[in-house]
Amino acid sequence: ILIKSKKFIFDLVAAGGFIALGMFVPGSTLTDANGFAANIAGISTGLGIGWLIKTFIDYTKEVKNESKSN
Repeated sequence: ILIKSKKFIFDLVAAGGFIALGMFVPGSTLTDANGFAANIAGISTGLGIGWLIKTFIDYTKEVKNESKSN
């Protein structure tokens, strides 16, 4: 039901990109717990996870509204 929307797929890809950037960038929290790069990686990972949660909340509301109107 949720995967029909192109915006939903775009949001999933964007969230995945932020999470991947945060996890795999050199100096990330996986490779170096100190320094500025680890902070940037943590922020990026947090943005990705937040975006993913927002995406699921928005689209579950959208699906519920569509089912009520039908």
